[in-house]
Amino acid sequence: MSIWVGIFLLFVLRTDGRSSRYHRYRISPLTGERIALPTPDQLEWQAQELGVLIHFNMATYVEQHDACPNDLVPSTSRFNPYLLSTDNWVQTMIDFGAKYAVLVAKHNCGFLLSPTNVTFPLNPSGEVVPYNYTVNYSPVKGVDILDEFVKSCYKQKIQTGFYYSTVINNYLNVQNDTLKEGQLNITQQVYTNIVLSHLRELWTNYGNLEEICFAPGTLDTIAKMLAELQPHANVFGGSDVTANSIRWIGNELGHAPDPTWSTGTSSGGGDPNSPIFCPAECDTTLQVFDRWFWGPHVLLRPLPDLIDVYHRTVGRNCLLMLDLTPDRSGIIPPEYANRYKELGDFIRSCYGSSVRPSIQNSSADFLTYMLVFNAPVSVDRSVIQENQTRGQVIRAYTITVLIAITKDQSEWTEVATGTSIGNKKIDLWKKGTLLVRAVKLNITKTVDVPVLKSFTVHLCA
Repeated sequence: MSIWVGIFLLFVLRTDGRSSRYHRYRISPLTGERIALPTPDQLEWQAQELGVLIHFNMATYVEQHDACPNDLVPSTSRFNPYLLSTDNWVQTMIDFGAKYAVLVAKHNCGFLLSPTNVTFPLNPSGEVVPYNYTVNYSPVKGVDILDEFVKSCYKQKIQTGFYYSTVINNYLNVQNDTLKEGQLNITQQVYTNIVLSHLRELWTNYGNLEEICFAPGTLDTIAKMLAELQPHANVFGGSDVTANSIRWIGNELGHAPDPTWSTGTSSGGGDPNSPIFCPAECDTTLQVFDRWFWGPHVLLRPLPDLIDVYHRTVGRNCLLMLDLTPDRSGIIPPEYANRYKELGDFIRSCYGSSVRPSIQNSSADFLTYMLVFNAPVSVDRSVIQENQTRGQVIRAYTITVLIAITKDQSEWTEVATGTSIGNKKIDLWKKGTLLVRAVKLNITKTVDVPVLKSFTVHLCA
């Protein structure tokens, strides 16, 4: 089971319009349609394109495929990352090309990767006890892994975030009435207070967070805490509590639909007519069989599969959040690190530079963009990026080319069509590699004057 399942059980999207108080839109002077407006924090987040979701917690030390199933509460003595190095994690992020990293601070077992000052009363005795299912009660006592993680990322200018699972906490017996070994008995209200107290610690002790994932307890309380402690954080599924909301794509395969819009709050491809700007995040695993935490003898997804994931996520206006899985020693296994780097190397070699035109121009109405080359060039794909500062406005486009070897030297041949562009749209041309003299982007439908960030063409092995 992935971490996202629990959060969505509580994050049922509201339909009463409440979220609109956090979001802005404008009216198009051309069509009169509503155009959702992004926040600067959303645009900065969306432009990163690549991130990692770090699954390293008590579930790393259990054999089951699911993370801490069946009310399992493993002893804190099992958590012993004797080679722990968050600098090692960050080196792998750099090799992959990740610009941000979200670490699972607490998962289903209830184990917390940082010390905590939270105490709570047991039910029914009322005895007040500390939350002692943490790293401070493990063989690596005295190490705040969250702090180590943030410092390592800060040195390399990688943005950070935390995930905190609220729906399941085996240690506190949230799901069942019958106590099992290692579990404590508390009331639901006490549990809510613990969650809010933990979130306050996470949002206070580790600087500015770029992304946070949580489930809300009390919406008004959460909204106030965010505004007070992390006003610039982008919140996964948080359209009810902040303007800086991002949404789940709806699957864990690394496959965004085409089109995927930057607007709308439901999972999946979004809604071009929504007044809420809420870009999508695509989370997926490096290991096969939807395995999120490191597991012994688990195979890795082959590089061609991961390259396809890149094109189906980043290439479809969705951020790719790839699972990063330290092993039980606390480092990234060499074969894992190699696969991350292989994917990063492909992205850099394919898209790090473009086939440069001799002339680049656009029409007076900004509906046509042309790339002209001095000599014929071989190209097999194109990349479009829309400037969304005033919202996502392009609704449809085509790409045509002048083929170098053809009877009619003035005939434009269509090689790609699409609808949503947003932060980035990559089109692998349906005719494959072509020798061309010019390439043209034709915007065929828009709700306002379009503005591009870039339009480039590439040839990739």
